[in-house]
Amino acid sequence: MLVTLFLIMLFSAVLLAYLFLFRGRFFSRQNAVIDAPIDAITEDLSDLTNWQVWLPWLIYEPKSYVDFEYLNSGIHSVFPSCLVWQGKLIKDGHITLKPARSGAHYFHTLLEAPAFYPNDVHFNIDLTKQKERTLITIQITGKLPFLTRWKQKNYSIRSDKDAELALLKLLAYLNKYSKASSHEYNAPTFEWLNKTKLDNVDAVTRPFVVSNQPMSQKMDQGFHDLITELGPENPPAGPSFALYKKADIAHHYFSGRLGIPVQNLVPCELCPERIVLRGNYLHLRYIGCYQNLSLAWHVLYSFMRLHNLKPHRRHYGVEVFEAGPMQKNSSKDFITSVYLPIK
Repeated sequence: MLVTLFLIMLFSAVLLAYLFLFRGRFFSRQNAVIDAPIDAITEDLSDLTNWQVWLPWLIYEPKSYVDFEYLNSGIHSVFPSCLVWQGKLIKDGHITLKPARSGAHYFHTLLEAPAFYPNDVHFNIDLTKQKERTLITIQITGKLPFLTRWKQKNYSIRSDKDAELALLKLLAYLNKYSKASSHEYNAPTFEWLNKTKLDNVDAVTRPFVVSNQPMSQKMDQGFHDLITELGPENPPAGPSFALYKKADIAHHYFSGRLGIPVQNLVPCELCPERIVLRGNYLHLRYIGCYQNLSLAWHVLYSFMRLHNLKPHRRHYGVEVFEAGPMQKNSSKDFITSVYLPIK
């Protein structure tokens, strides 16, 4: 009797702790200002057929089937109210645009994307006029099933990156209405290169830890110090790289090693070592500025989940900076290969 009572009390305590600690809701918001008139943007977004080119969930399967449905009546019947997709990886999904009053500058949708979220989520776009410019705000709001509430942090990060990617792609699409010729909006490009193995490399390395400063700032300083210590008689034998031992996006904590390949090293203070990268990796080529490099990891992890693969957490994640400021005049053309270790 006492054992049964103890088990009931223990179960009740665990249940209460679960209910208290895991709310099961996630919310993300991203916004940016574009030098384009709000009326032109509103008219464009009113037509759901224009959304196909910038919705982030369609990039994982470009050849998926996409169609449009007309469910509204009256003045709203001119444009489709639902964008539907079908794919082997992204499964069956749709986004439904809710009717809004004439002249409204907001777009509220219900997104069903079972390949990415367990329940339907609200995907909303709000436009705010700022003189001749327009503030675009994208929000993703969702609620998790009871038994998956403990994954709330993961889905919060996922929705945050989805909103960030959607905003970048939308800004690039709407750039045709921009009146500021001095500013150009560019969406990152991702090239899926499937599975691969990595060769061993002789390199000089130094550890890094990022916790309270921008990642790009830490890397710039780290590579600068390595090049300085190598000296002019030891030019790099290949593109520089970063090995990630730990990456905690939620708390902005990253640790690992920065490396520069070397060959025929003239004696200096640095000691080269053989970097051995074992196992299989998923390979994604990212084209865009370093500021948005975290989106490449987000996309690569999504590719991994869609292919039902698991990450190998004992192996390093790898970034290889194939073309950067020394090779390209614009940051939008930087090329980085991202490798995710898998089991």
